[in-house]
Amino acid sequence: MKILVIGAHPDDIEPQMGGSIAKLTKNGHEVLIVLFTDTGEELVEMRIHESCDAAKILGAKIKHLNYNQNNFIFERNLVQNMDRIISQYKPDSIYTCWEYDSHQDHQVVSKVVLASSRKNNANIFFFEPIIPGGITPYGFEANFFIDISDTIDIKIESVKAHKTQLDKFGDSWIEAIYGRARFRGFQIGVKYAEAFRIVKVINQI
Repeated sequence: MKILVIGAHPDDIEPQMGGSIAKLTKNGHEVLIVLFTDTGEELVEMRIHESCDAAKILGAKIKHLNYNQNNFIFERNLVQNMDRIISQYKPDSIYTCWEYDSHQDHQVVSKVVLASSRKNNANIFFFEPIIPGGITPYGFEANFFIDISDTIDIKIESVKAHKTQLDKFGDSWIEAIYGRARFRGFQIGVKYAEAFRIVKVINQI
């Protein structure tokens, strides 16, 4: 299968579904990570480099679209660009940000992916709200789980590739990521898992 994973920033993917990506690539599937923005920070080149290192650890390919975070809004141009990527890559499944995530950039990405998947030619899944994130009045209703007990160490290694963010958030960031994976695993009777919300299933998972 060909899997497209879409986020806004360099560290959006690994904390949410790094274990699932590692499992997919280990099983011979192709994964392409697409990141929309340049983060709008002085450390932009370093963060892009970190995201490439993380993707390599997971066995995934990565593409940076380099939109400026400071004026990143939902508009036709973004949808048209994503239309082209989906048309060229022809993914079986697409994973992306939850529509009610507290970060405005994540909300934009979610809207873009929903608009670009209007032809119903791929499965669509939301991954969980991004850690760290704000509290919202909405609850993430997980209805699809992937056992990552065998790939949790690869997931954490890929998260730690984001050294600037590890310096920023400290070890508690890693502990929170471990904790959520352990909680999701407990829900389905395994050690570690990642949770998703099914938007639509068109192809066999």
